[in-house]
Amino acid sequence: MEDPTCQDNFPNQILSKKVNSLPPMEKYLRLCALLALASPARTMDAVESLNLGAMIRPFASHNVFREDDYFVWCPQVFKEEGGPYHLIYSRWPRSSKIGGWLTQSEVALAAGESPEGPFRHVKTLLRGAGPGHWDELMAHNPKLYRFGNKYYLYYISSRSGPSRGHVRDSQRTGVAVADSILGPYRRSEQPIVEPAAPVFNLTVNPAVTRMTDGRYLMMIKGDITPKLPTEPMPQRVQGLAVADRPEGPYAIRPELAIRDIDTEDASLWHDAVRRSYFAVFHARKYIALIESADGFNWRRAEHYQVTQGNTLPRADGGILSTQAPLQRPDLFIENGKPCVLALGIPEENNWHCVMVPLAPKRKGPATAAASSH
Repeated sequence: MEDPTCQDNFPNQILSKKVNSLPPMEKYLRLCALLALASPARTMDAVESLNLGAMIRPFASHNVFREDDYFVWCPQVFKEEGGPYHLIYSRWPRSSKIGGWLTQSEVALAAGESPEGPFRHVKTLLRGAGPGHWDELMAHNPKLYRFGNKYYLYYISSRSGPSRGHVRDSQRTGVAVADSILGPYRRSEQPIVEPAAPVFNLTVNPAVTRMTDGRYLMMIKGDITPKLPTEPMPQRVQGLAVADRPEGPYAIRPELAIRDIDTEDASLWHDAVRRSYFAVFHARKYIALIESADGFNWRRAEHYQVTQGNTLPRADGGILSTQAPLQRPDLFIENGKPCVLALGIPEENNWHCVMVPLAPKRKGPATAAASSH
């Protein structure tokens, strides 16, 4: 997903030095680039629409991330400027079974030399805070961003209750802030966004981006209707919330990004070249892409369907196919280019992560074959 250290990197590099202090040829090239960025001729018609499905390439064993004693989930590739690549992820003991995420998950950090992997575990960043805290039981659904000189780790947590339904509906989103990616992380004392119409019962799956007006936009999952903890789970929706500061508090907006289908796990970013906000999410039957000009009014992107069902191509010529949906999509962007689509793979009793390589779409027949609408 959006990494502020690499998002829109080209314009930042252009502006990173005083143009007048540069050698003549470099000064000329940078001025030309600035003029190109500012030129009225640089219209949306001249920018190719985003087609993530056409960029997907087969994955190999080094793209897979597993741990022997843990289920691993919620992958997000992150890169510090001049530093190594990191994988932010959640994990919980295999002994607690798949459903153990709700009460035993923790947020962890891995490191690697490439955004495609392999990655190796480094440390746990966040666990449940214990009795008496809003984030008592676990830490899950992590998203890490660097805004200014601080690291903001958004996460969800839950509290104890008389039934799994009570624990489920107790889930809220908070943020932990640090001066280093390694921590220590200082937790928010309270959730930073609470359910409010049209997002009911819980606030989970947070994703955040800085808006062009300086505010912070969050996409958040909740339920479409209120319910009691003992009642069945209704359809989920993708809501929106806004704050003046990255640590919040965030106020729920009246608009919904997605309300017509059951969805989860949105990842959110702003594309300065296309002058649009994008979100990739799982629509149960496939991974999909939506876009918005202002961050509040969303529509299906031109290339809406990213994956062909819940399948991925393997480097050995085979196809990965899962009965449960591919989940937790997160786009890693470097130097303005999508590099990796990180995904949670829900294989039975073997939940793990894959960093799917992305490359510019091929010319000719291969492009048409890979493209999806």
